[in-house]
Amino acid sequence: MNDLGTIEIERAPVSAGLADELAVFWEAIFETSFEETREVLGNGIEVGRNRDTVWCLRQDLSAATLELSGLVSTCQLTVSVEQEELGGLGGVATAEDCRRQGLGERLCREARDLFREGGGEALFLGTVNPAAARVYTRLGWQRLAGSTVYANITDDLSPEEFLVDWYRGATGPVTVSPGTAHARVPMIPLLLTPHSEQVLDASVNLVSTRYARQDSCMGLYPRYAELAEGGGAWFGGWSENRRLVGLASVRPLVSGDAESEWTAQIDGCVHRVARTAWRDLIDAALAWASEAGASEALVVTSVEDELKRIQFEAIGFRSDGAGDEIDIGGRWVATIRLKRLL
Repeated sequence: MNDLGTIEIERAPVSAGLADELAVFWEAIFETSFEETREVLGNGIEVGRNRDTVWCLRQDLSAATLELSGLVSTCQLTVSVEQEELGGLGGVATAEDCRRQGLGERLCREARDLFREGGGEALFLGTVNPAAARVYTRLGWQRLAGSTVYANITDDLSPEEFLVDWYRGATGPVTVSPGTAHARVPMIPLLLTPHSEQVLDASVNLVSTRYARQDSCMGLYPRYAELAEGGGAWFGGWSENRRLVGLASVRPLVSGDAESEWTAQIDGCVHRVARTAWRDLIDAALAWASEAGASEALVVTSVEDELKRIQFEAIGFRSDGAGDEIDIGGRWVATIRLKRLL
């Protein structure tokens, strides 16, 4: 109990009632689906992979009876179990009639402090709201170049310096494995690092921050999860010191008149410290597509990504003509289609 009201701190799995209450609260504020919240928080499907903690502030209706109203402010901290140095903050929301009272700032400060107490080094969040950004900046968050993603770095480093240091020791063999929720937070530093190629993964609409602004943070992982739920697959490449250094994806596309004939759209990216892992990731995607019954594989990438085209041609892909133009940082860029039989 405090002067702001009553703060509840819950760790997943939470009760089904609270999970549903949070989902409804966030859906009303952010105007998007939070169905995943019911699974992650209510059913605890990521316990053992990620540690999720939620802060819920409720204002008291009556000091005498301690009767409580509904939610007025929330936030959610997600920490990677295998990499407690990394965390993501989401679900930062305050009811419209309770804003400008410092409620969200209080919860975010508590989440930040708990993260640091557990050995956290980089806590990421995303916002396109200037007012919210000012609050985060007061609490130590700094915006990453080429994005609306912010990072709160425990040490005296800029977010860009942290990204460089994070991958400095990611050398040696890379293990490729099917994608899981283990990658929910670790994929943030990988995808927020500026890459040389424009198109990181056309299957999930990812472009390098060197060329276009990235507005997703905790929304990056759901792109891959939805791909798998839709019948596709994705893979992660992990270094010996458990850095996620690469990702590859397979998106099923119906081809021809028969559903039995289908095309697998393939793509992937790697951090520059693990360039040799690119082939292993793409091979894993191709093998999955072949075993799943795809008749051919398709790659769509920018005509300006010359190195990526050469890499795919080296493993049997051939030009299949021009693709649709894509918007990269406000500039329309032509694409090329590459195909090979499976």
